[in-house]
Amino acid sequence: MDANITRLKHNVARIRRDIRMTAHEMQTLIDADLDCSGAARVLMHLQNDLKLYLEKQDALETRHPSI
Repeated sequence: MDANITRLKHNVARIRRDIRMTAHEMQTLIDADLDCSGAARVLMHLQNDLKLYLEKQDALETRHPSI
């Protein structure tokens, strides 16, 4: 179970980093007055993925509080 929680934590960190990078890219496009709909779509998907991973992590930690 330790490996699953560790893997989830790495995935959460990766997704958070991707969200920051995509948000920065989106802001750059907005500042340049360019279409940012692609970056916004990616950002929405990343946020949904993050929510799912956090829910999984929470469920695992709830079932195994000693970990």
